[in-house]
Amino acid sequence: MIDFRQLIDAGLHFGHQKSRWCPKMKPFIWGHRGGVHLIDISKTALALQKTASFLESVASRGESILWVGTKKAAKDVVAQVGSELKMPYVDYRWVGGTITNYQQVKKAVTKLLHYEDILSKAKDDSNVYTKKELVRFSKLAERLRRSVGGLKDLRMPIGAIVLIDVKKEHTAQLEANGAGVPVVALVDSNADPSGIDYIIPGNDDSTKGIKFVLDYLKSAVSKGLANKVNHAKKDEQEKELKDASKAPKAKVAASKKEVKAAPKKKAVASTAKKAAPKTTAKKTEAKK
Repeated sequence: MIDFRQLIDAGLHFGHQKSRWCPKMKPFIWGHRGGVHLIDISKTALALQKTASFLESVASRGESILWVGTKKAAKDVVAQVGSELKMPYVDYRWVGGTITNYQQVKKAVTKLLHYEDILSKAKDDSNVYTKKELVRFSKLAERLRRSVGGLKDLRMPIGAIVLIDVKKEHTAQLEANGAGVPVVALVDSNADPSGIDYIIPGNDDSTKGIKFVLDYLKSAVSKGLANKVNHAKKDEQEKELKDASKAPKAKVAASKKEVKAAPKKKAVASTAKKAAPKTTAKKTEAKK
């Protein structure tokens, strides 16, 4: 159970001004103070637990989770979580078609890997590029690294996408909805929760609050990845046991076949001996 004090200390209960609210967020609003809406943290805690169990199941199935947060308060935390989990993330700018046209994005990732390979080999004596070309390659690599550097670990199909600030990441949400990818989002009082499968009501402008939410989800995903490894080991052990149990049965079956085949050979030899006198008798009659 999540302690409500931790949510309050992280500032997740603060919403936006009453004049900027979205009426669809009314079920998640507790009240207001000083013209600012206050979010019901009990519903935030319940949503966090529900979302964590969902992401844990996604990770245990071996599907990738895409973490998206390009605003200043979220980008560093998103990059840290994605790199620690070795999962794809977007922290600079959402590239159109990341989900719906992944083949083109994959080409950009391949180009980035090619430039990085060239720059890593630039110190070798066998380098064939001039200094001017290497400077140009480094600039191109830096530009690609900002836009698609976090998508190196992206694998299809995507099990879920996590969004920070639905208003800013609206294009990513539309792509996920169109592709049928479950959407998890931290939704503030001024955002529209329509089209989001797992709504986490909370302040999406506080770096401390965003870090608390993402760290909680990260721990759940880590458990899912550990369960995946354990399941893989169990499957390997079961397969080895099945192979080991099949081996003696195969040997017994082979020995039975050999035993059955031996009398047949003897029977063939005896019939050949019986047929031999008849043939010699026919030959003597022919000579006479």
